[in-house]
Amino acid sequence: MNPLFPISSLLPANTVELCAGLLVWLVIVACLRQRAKSSIIGLVVALPLLVPIIASVERDTQFMTIDETAITDRLLDPADRAHGQMVLGALRTTLPLALQEVRLMQAFGFPEDQIRMALKIGHWLVGASLFLVIYFLIARLGDFDAFNPPILLFSITALFTFPMSNITIKTFNYDLVSSLGAIISLLLILLAVSKRVQGGLAVSLVALVAATVAAQEKLSGSPILVMALTVSALMVARRQPARPNVAVARGMVVAILISVSVSAIFTILYTVSLPWGLWGSVWKGVADGIASWVWVPMQIVSGRGGGELPNRFGAASIAIVCLIGMATAIGSASGRLSQAQRTLAIRNLSRVVAGCVLVALATGVVSIAWLQPYWAPYHPSLRPPAFAMNGAWLHFGLDSPAMTKVAFVAYAFEVIVVAMPTPIFILVLVANLLLIIGRRDYDPAAAFLFVIALILTLIGAVLQVPLAHRYLNIPLFLLLAASLMVVMGRAQEYLVKPRMRLAPASVFAVTASLFLVLETAPFRPLYAAFRPFWLDYADAEFVETGRINPSWMGWGEERALLGRKFEELCKGSPNLCQDGRIFHLYSGRWLPERPRSFQIFDAASVAGKEPLGDHDYYLFNRSRIVQGLPQPKSRPILTLDYRGYKMAWLYRGSDLAAENYGFGR
Repeated sequence: MNPLFPISSLLPANTVELCAGLLVWLVIVACLRQRAKSSIIGLVVALPLLVPIIASVERDTQFMTIDETAITDRLLDPADRAHGQMVLGALRTTLPLALQEVRLMQAFGFPEDQIRMALKIGHWLVGASLFLVIYFLIARLGDFDAFNPPILLFSITALFTFPMSNITIKTFNYDLVSSLGAIISLLLILLAVSKRVQGGLAVSLVALVAATVAAQEKLSGSPILVMALTVSALMVARRQPARPNVAVARGMVVAILISVSVSAIFTILYTVSLPWGLWGSVWKGVADGIASWVWVPMQIVSGRGGGELPNRFGAASIAIVCLIGMATAIGSASGRLSQAQRTLAIRNLSRVVAGCVLVALATGVVSIAWLQPYWAPYHPSLRPPAFAMNGAWLHFGLDSPAMTKVAFVAYAFEVIVVAMPTPIFILVLVANLLLIIGRRDYDPAAAFLFVIALILTLIGAVLQVPLAHRYLNIPLFLLLAASLMVVMGRAQEYLVKPRMRLAPASVFAVTASLFLVLETAPFRPLYAAFRPFWLDYADAEFVETGRINPSWMGWGEERALLGRKFEELCKGSPNLCQDGRIFHLYSGRWLPERPRSFQIFDAASVAGKEPLGDHDYYLFNRSRIVQGLPQPKSRPILTLDYRGYKMAWLYRGSDLAAENYGFGR
């Protein structure tokens, strides 16, 4: 059996994916064995974790979204190497490393589809490893035993079944490094300023490196880099208490130099494998990591309000001046606060933040019934765009500027609520209630993560950025991390230490973990269209142009998923597929390439001259119809749905001809 093909219809993972999942699982087993001094105990405790880990990795290498397709098409081209992404200030961590892997595999003559699969499984392994790092950092900050069976079971299951986790680590783009690098940096910052480590400065510098690789990957990581730069500067200033203002300014300069040096190393690694003529355009963005956080304000002030890049030198200059000034101000202000004032502020912070989180979640729940989001220009807007992305902008059909701003804030938290499985939503609620009614040493750290999640969400809402769960991945991960810290810390204290409570705690962990797996399973393999079991959308059977929801409209993965369904149909009806051709109206890939009874093409290759015979088929996904392509009236021969919500349709060409379908022309 080919290790790249699915094992069976019941277990659609291939051998490569299974091996990757087992490798991550064996790391956990090895840690448990070292702790318990017994291989049998390690295996028994870790055995249930195979379910969420395999559920996460299965079919990872067998599809590509439109983003992955575009990135890898250019990355595999020796004349391009996806340098356009680097020029735009994106993927400046992933591409330098991925390019070395691509060049090595090309040198050994591997086919393109196998190189794409290797990139994807490597991406998943990096993401899975970072989740384990995040978990151990949460345990360190929350002061709980990371290997206690009930805590380990629920926490790892939560991390690997969280829909945003799978969107992040199963998609070869900038989301993995930018979001998980930012989370690790924040956790390291908290560790550096805590009393749990001796070398706080060294830890803060590691946090700075993590934040740099996140920020240079995607703009969303840049606010975290600002925090890491500031904390590193303050840690340096601690060693010169006599002149804190001067010390913190010097510390910021040193931190900026370290950050830019890290970016320069990645840029060198990338450019050595790039055609000489492209070097200059790539080096212009070497300071993007420290400067990208000022791009959006510069765009808004200039009146652009879109995705255009501002002047790189101007942005970097403004960023450096602001960073040094901000660090100096913070250093001066912190020196004026007495220890009593700091203690009082920290004591009240947790309760205030917890109350705000609960209000935000309630707002998100209420807005599910109140708001209907749309994409303009596909669905006309009554208001001009405040922030457009690729020519499209979000609106709610409201003509009042004030109500539109309120709607953006409410919708941001609606996206957050809908992106969380029910057990995780309950976990977040419980964590914030615990912050209100009690006090532990780790509560301020959790409150800090919660407040950063709120601030990042509100920034996107206030700027009226087109909101989707992918663009709120850092707040979502922060909510999960902070909640695990609070609840598992209390679980260690109240449930696990008295051994008589270990059994009921284990039963509870198994039940909650099973619920997580079952609630998210219908949305495999990408999980992007996830919605909680209690939520359904009214447009499950049809598509209205421009109408969207807080979940997902499709990303090109339908090519592989509906293609596989068609392949199964062909086994029972071979005449249906003989000389068959599927034309996909949205870009994506079905991996690996192999002989089939039909072929799949991009519909763009026949635009304006679409063949409409009995053996010609057209694959429509919801995203393409939302973006203005009319939905055919014919009866599809196959559909793809996630728990009843249809995401893609396959129509026979002759049926489209019979209804005189014109492909929007």
